[in-house]
Amino acid sequence: MTTLNNHVEVVAKTDELTREQWLEYRRAGIGGSDAASILNKSRYKSAFALWADKRGEIEHEDNTNEAMTWGNELELVVAQRFAREHHCAVIAFPALLKSKAFPFMFANVDFFVTFDEAYEKGAVAVFEGDVADLPKIISILEIKTTGIVGRASRAWDDDNVPPAYDLQGQHYSIVCGVESVIYAALVAGQGLQVRVRLYNSPEQNKELIDAERAFWSMVQSGEAPEVDGTESSFDTIKALHPSSIEGTSVEADDFLLATIAEYNDAKNQFDAIEARVEELRAKIVFAIGDAEMLTHDAVVLATYKSTKSGTTVDTKALVAHLKETSPEVVEQYTKTKNGYRVLRFKEGN
Repeated sequence: MTTLNNHVEVVAKTDELTREQWLEYRRAGIGGSDAASILNKSRYKSAFALWADKRGEIEHEDNTNEAMTWGNELELVVAQRFAREHHCAVIAFPALLKSKAFPFMFANVDFFVTFDEAYEKGAVAVFEGDVADLPKIISILEIKTTGIVGRASRAWDDDNVPPAYDLQGQHYSIVCGVESVIYAALVAGQGLQVRVRLYNSPEQNKELIDAERAFWSMVQSGEAPEVDGTESSFDTIKALHPSSIEGTSVEADDFLLATIAEYNDAKNQFDAIEARVEELRAKIVFAIGDAEMLTHDAVVLATYKSTKSGTTVDTKALVAHLKETSPEVVEQYTKTKNGYRVLRFKEGN
């Protein structure tokens, strides 16, 4: 069991913060959900995008979606179900915690599990005191919901934990000095899935600490991580440099010249592969003809079905008509469309 006070200090009580204050506090260190981005294992945010966010180079974005909203609202419900099914005492401690050993590492833990007899087994209690008065902790409890809105994840199958959540749990374990992390995931169609992980490998923990330390050093120094080709990185670049300054230029060095050459070579290969794919697709579509399915030995290999006919508005013709008959209506609904930047290479380069 772990005495949390030996490992962490409270940065702020999260239930007393506005969302904007919470986002600003997150920029002061590395949180559990940042670990996957730092190791480029996040589907949503690259290391470069995270770096720009931590430095305040880009504005805070509200990425809250329906799934996240439902997930937040169901956290307590799932925790209560877990506590009843496993007959243990669960504590919610709404606080942003900072590691004493690694001050750049933060944690916002959902719940903790304790065996302290002062707390009722099978129930969830909200702890509002000082961290020094917390009972001894036997495990961190992370609540997840999957498929409540959208598709259920297969990443929980076969006793697995999705990689991003696994790194989040490892991060929290290091910050809090609690080796055990329990994941209680409400997975649509599968009910409550419980996974237990022990993060007690010094070597693996050191790898994550070193990666986060190196990343935080880059945040402080202003040295950007390598950009990748993810949508997250492109969106960040666009936010950093939304428009060009007329008449300005950047002198290409040897590295950029080599990058352009490699880009052109890769694009030529990509275009050739794309053309070959379309050629093969055309052959398959031609072979199917009017049929709906392509089969072999009664096994369906592919389908080529017609969608239902529908109606659509010819907006171009409608606008042209309104411009002639009701120009004031067009004026009322006209808005400014921001320009965008296009990368074009001059011939011969």
